[in-house]
Amino acid sequence: MPLKKLKDEELVVENKLLPDIDSIEEIKETQSFIGRKRAVRSLIFGLDMEKSGYNIFVVGLSGTGRKTFVKHFVSEYSQKKPVPSDVAYVMDFEDPQRAKVIFLPFGRGIDFKKDMEKLVENLTEKISKVFEGEDYKVRRKEIDEEFEAEQERYTKELIEKAQKLGYLIKLTATGVNYYPLKDGKVIKEEEYINLSDEEKKFYEENERKVQLLIDAAVENVRKLESVYKERVRDLNRYALLFATEEFFSAIENKYPYSDVKEYIHKIKEDIIDKVTSTKKLQELEYYFRRAYSVNLIVDNSGLNTAPVVFEDTPTYHNLFGKIEYIEREGMLYTDFTMIRPGSIHKANGGYLILDARELLVHPFVWDRLKKVLFSGQIEVENIDTAYGYSTIATLKTEPVPLRLKVILVGTPEIYELLYEYDPDFEKLFKIKVELDWELDTTVENVKDLISFIADYTKENEILPAKKSALNKVLWYSMRLSGDRTKLSMKLGSIIDLLEEANFFAQKRNSKFIEYTDVHQALTEREERLKLIVEKYDDMFRKEDLMIDVSGKVVGQVNGLTVVNFGDFEFGLPVRITAKTYLGSSGILDIQREADLSGQIHSKAVMILTGYLGSKYARKVPFSIGVSISFEQVYGYVEGDSASLAEVLAIISAISKIPLKQSIAVTGSINQHGHIQPVGGVTEKVEGFYRICKLKGLTGNQGVIIPRANIRNLVLSDEIIEAIRAGQFHIWTADDVDEAIELMTDKPAGVMTKNYEYPRGTVNYHVVQALKHSHDMAEGKASKVRKKREHK
Repeated sequence: MPLKKLKDEELVVENKLLPDIDSIEEIKETQSFIGRKRAVRSLIFGLDMEKSGYNIFVVGLSGTGRKTFVKHFVSEYSQKKPVPSDVAYVMDFEDPQRAKVIFLPFGRGIDFKKDMEKLVENLTEKISKVFEGEDYKVRRKEIDEEFEAEQERYTKELIEKAQKLGYLIKLTATGVNYYPLKDGKVIKEEEYINLSDEEKKFYEENERKVQLLIDAAVENVRKLESVYKERVRDLNRYALLFATEEFFSAIENKYPYSDVKEYIHKIKEDIIDKVTSTKKLQELEYYFRRAYSVNLIVDNSGLNTAPVVFEDTPTYHNLFGKIEYIEREGMLYTDFTMIRPGSIHKANGGYLILDARELLVHPFVWDRLKKVLFSGQIEVENIDTAYGYSTIATLKTEPVPLRLKVILVGTPEIYELLYEYDPDFEKLFKIKVELDWELDTTVENVKDLISFIADYTKENEILPAKKSALNKVLWYSMRLSGDRTKLSMKLGSIIDLLEEANFFAQKRNSKFIEYTDVHQALTEREERLKLIVEKYDDMFRKEDLMIDVSGKVVGQVNGLTVVNFGDFEFGLPVRITAKTYLGSSGILDIQREADLSGQIHSKAVMILTGYLGSKYARKVPFSIGVSISFEQVYGYVEGDSASLAEVLAIISAISKIPLKQSIAVTGSINQHGHIQPVGGVTEKVEGFYRICKLKGLTGNQGVIIPRANIRNLVLSDEIIEAIRAGQFHIWTADDVDEAIELMTDKPAGVMTKNYEYPRGTVNYHVVQALKHSHDMAEGKASKVRKKREHK
């Protein structure tokens, strides 16, 4: 296929697939999940699977609306799922160092918490009245008097029996003491020594009897105290239950759930214990408020669907909760009221959405998440306790069963990293949801994109866009994709463009977003980012960076590169030169020798060697040295898109036929000389046009690109106008010979069956130069041999 010059109408991106509308107001259909059919199917499957391990990883490039899509879709899906139970922690009365969990139907938790607060207030008031009542005082006095009388009787019996055995009993705060008596007086130690052996024997025998009497008396008193306490406890139980039963019955009737009933039963028993053992009513009141409160960690009263929680800062405590402490007199103190839930508690029974990158950058979070998902339950533990970094005694929480679907959102690189290096990953995240980064430019997809824009503008109160503005937005979408046959799915960038265009339309007091607003938004955005471009252009203007855009030079060609600064990329021409010399045959890549060349570029140079050898060294060896260089390029060179330019420079250097400097070249070649497509072709064309404009447009300037790259050209209006006016040109080529003919204005020449080229062609001159080089090399070698033979 011969070299082709592209016409302006071939380059205009005028989308004829747009609906026949005047403005987007006429679009009634909405589209939330544009281009997500495959992703939606995968996501639905993952959400429907109830088996453990079927958590979801949504894979997509940044800027493609991954998080928005997941949050929106899962929120809709969750509407058909029930609201989970409320969750509360309460005191475990059997072990105060543990917290017991209570489940209540959603919406009942907050009511239960408030009702328990009222119950505590009523208890304090009612209990004070009970113990201040005359009936209670009379009955308690009877029990106390009976206990004291019995205690006195045991004491009196002990004293009398001990006296008969010759011992005096004294009761002290520390216990029971006994002393020997003689003639009604206590025998002193020195007197006891002077007693006769018979008297000592009497006291020794009776001392053992007294000890037995004391032990029996103490045991009797203990039994008596036990009976006394039980009678007091029964009295308190009866009095308290009689006085408070109405409150507890109201709670149990209002909350007829097993967890609540068990909890209320424990409270009743605890009240009796505490009232019996506590003397001051104020202490009781403080204890009731603390011990009988309800720590509602999950309140689903505001939900009408299963919860959907997006945790944007998944630190350990944000995700898994924590136990807080307060300081009292230099000591740390905590209890069940200081348990704080994490996002995983709030999402339990529903869906938890996490950014995979954020998850991985916070210490211990990924490891703990895996353990929680494997165990199927969650308990609140501080990070230092969970991983053994603290020896401080702390609160233990009863585990909460976990019924949760975790959805991670991340890039393909993160997915591959986890899949490759963590064997647990594929066990826990069995569903992969892939989001495409582009769509085919079909009628249906264009319609979906326009519907998406219509939906967004209505929801966010943006001015409606005219058809001309929509056409420019579609142009921008194709520009983002780098392909006129594709629509970019970087919906975030498209939304940003609409917002900025809306800003300029409002400044004009317009009722619509028009073409001029979208164009201004794009222009202003470029102006904000193009400082580095202006610095480069200034260097080209001052010829600090040397580029010729007119004339012809041997062994020199303008290649094209793309410079990427993250948020902005642009094209720059670069001078590529080739030099030949007698010596070792082959191509010397200066960039590679200076360690400024990547593997792909090095491979491209090797392909050049194979191509040139097969094309020109069929009869004569490639006995010439060639060096190629990217002039004034001091950074790393990678890629093969300059291989067409390099081969043209080499052919020119060997044949001594000059190349046009008014034409820049981009394209990759294979060993057959076919030109292959390259990336960044739009930026490269615009970059050379910018420098030509800077140095003066002559009408002869342009760019050669691979024919396969035609669909990748999404050019600015200015360049299309320049092409239309004949000031700039774009040619497409399929093989090296087509480019040779344009760059030299000479026929390339077709190889005959005898591996020769027609006289006067470029390829003929290359072969002749190689022959001449070979003959010179052979002549020099012959002279050296003769000289040696003569010697």
